[in-house]
Amino acid sequence: MSRLYWSCMGKRIRNPPIPQAPKTILFICKGNICRSPYAGRYLRKIAENRNLPGICSRSAGLEVRVSVPSPDLAVQVAKTLGVDLMDHRSKPVTAEMIKGSDMIFVMEHHQAIFLRRTFPAHVPKIFLLSLFDANPPPAGEHALRYNIPDPYGKAEKDFLECFRKIEGSIEGFLSQSYLRPRS
Repeated sequence: MSRLYWSCMGKRIRNPPIPQAPKTILFICKGNICRSPYAGRYLRKIAENRNLPGICSRSAGLEVRVSVPSPDLAVQVAKTLGVDLMDHRSKPVTAEMIKGSDMIFVMEHHQAIFLRRTFPAHVPKIFLLSLFDANPPPAGEHALRYNIPDPYGKAEKDFLECFRKIEGSIEGFLSQSYLRPRS
C-alpha cells in the first residue's frame, strides 16, 4: 500500500487500553508458521526468564487449513535468537481461543480489522503488536508502523528483521504493562 494511504490511515489506528493483569495472550498471523509462533514462544521465554508467573501465551493462524511445521529457515533463525520452533505445528484460530484470551495480538492491520468484525464483543482485546514496538520504524515508513511483514518464502535477513521487530514490540508491551519485571 502507498505511503499516503498509511500516512492518512495511521492517524486513526490505535490500540485499546491494556487490560488489568492480562494472563492469557494469543498471537495471531496468517498461517501460524512464522510470526505468531515466534511471538508466543518469545513471550513464554521472557516470562520464564523474568519470573512472570501465570502467563500463558498461545498462537494461531487465520488461514490454517492443514497443520504444518514452521519452515526450516524460520526454525533456524529462531534458534539463533534462543527460541525453539522445532516442534511447532500450525493451528487455526477458534472462537474458543478468542473468548479465552485476555489479549489478542495480530501482526497486520487488516487482521485486526477482520477479527474486530468477526468478533465484535472482543474488540477491546484485539491489539496490533507493532504499535508497541520499542524501536519504531523511521518517519515515513508508515506501513511498517502498522504491520509486521510476513517473512514466509523470503531470505534469512527477512526472518531476522521480522523476529527482531516482534521482540521489540513484545518488549515495548512489557514496558507499558503490569508485566514489567519485579525487583
